Amino acid sequence: MRKIFPVLLIAILATFAYAGEIYFNSNWTLWSDPDILIWTPDKEPAIDVKEFCLSLRRANSGIGNPKCRTFGEWERDSLAVRYAGWLSANMEPNLEAGYLKARHPAMSAKIQTLEDKIVLFIADKGTFLQIAIFDETAATPRAAGSVRKNPDKVALGDDIADTFFDRQTKRRLSREERLKKQAEPDDFYKEVPNFRAWAGVSAGYAQAQLPLTPDDWYSSHTGSKVRNYRITKDSVSLWNFLDDSGPLFTLYAGGVWYGFIGGEVFYRYANHDMKTDSKDSIYNELDHWNFSQHEIGLNVIFSKDFDPAKWLDIHLFGFLGFQYSFYVEDIGLKDDKVKPSKAYQSRIKFEDVYKGALLGGGSQFVFAEHYGISIRTGISSRGKNVYSDPTPDAAAEPTTIGASTIDWFISFGLEYHWSL
Repeated sequence: MRKIFPVLLIAILATFAYAGEIYFNSNWTLWSDPDILIWTPDKEPAIDVKEFCLSLRRANSGIGNPKCRTFGEWERDSLAVRYAGWLSANMEPNLEAGYLKARHPAMSAKIQTLEDKIVLFIADKGTFLQIAIFDETAATPRAAGSVRKNPDKVALGDDIADTFFDRQTKRRLSREERLKKQAEPDDFYKEVPNFRAWAGVSAGYAQAQLPLTPDDWYSSHTGSKVRNYRITKDSVSLWNFLDDSGPLFTLYAGGVWYGFIGGEVFYRYANHDMKTDSKDSIYNELDHWNFSQHEIGLNVIFSKDFDPAKWLDIHLFGFLGFQYSFYVEDIGLKDDKVKPSKAYQSRIKFEDVYKGALLGGGSQFVFAEHYGISIRTGISSRGKNVYSDPTPDAAAEPTTIGASTIDWFISFGLEYHWSL
């Protein structure tokens, strides 16, 4: 065991001693059965070209049968020679690929004509070799780094292959496939559909108090109690009669034109108990008393699209809309109560319909172009116009219940999306 340990230690140290350093490495395509063109500004390449092909096969079993040769065309081209010298003088760690771009139009055109060939740039810097990889997709190196120089050409080739070519390969494209791929839009800048639609269902929560606002603004609502089936301190807001917080459920469908403006229809449901005063003995006859809240409405949507990944679309949006609210009463006496009290029969009645506005925003996260989750938050209102032109013959009218009712809501939804 004592004899084996030094051997393992030497092997580990040797591995680190010859490990390559990568400056940057983009998502470049490594073809199977590739053509590798060795390009160097030096008189002689620092590696053995034939041995390097064997190194590639040892480092990557899926690479197939690579073909390696010296890129004499560029080594005899004065423009390419100048760029190779400049590249060797300016390549260093922590440098972004954009700084090494071939800025001369003719040199950029040379790179674009590679047609699925991979150019391996190697520059001898004395104790180490500078490495850069080019393909036809960009005028900048797709990867760059360095490896320690080694007089053993086989070991040096293995080091380069292990550092830059040990990755999954893809089938090489035909000329027709290359032309088709060049015409395809970039995944991150894909064409915006003429119309994007969705349908969904959401669950959420609503409350009278708006976030980040003082509690005393709402104390008259939250602390309100209804006495004698109809008496409360204030009747301006429905929340003086009904519980001012609770779950909220929504069905909705909508669409956006050209990724900018659209509309949405919705139906929302909630259930609110009446804020009866437990100290009022008249409620001893009462089993339950609540109202179902049904709302239908329309939102105008303003959207902004983001595509951070091929499989994910993010749609930020704001909305402004209106709604109609209907409250359906559900009330019942206890089983042992045969005849209700007079107060029960003359209890408070809400308006037939309330109308209001909505304002808010949110975001939709769409996966694989169809399956989405959403979050939205906003403020909604309900009210009824209590003002009218006075006349000499006007008679006193009962107070309008819920003339100004406002709440804050947040909801989370599941959606299905499709595009035209």
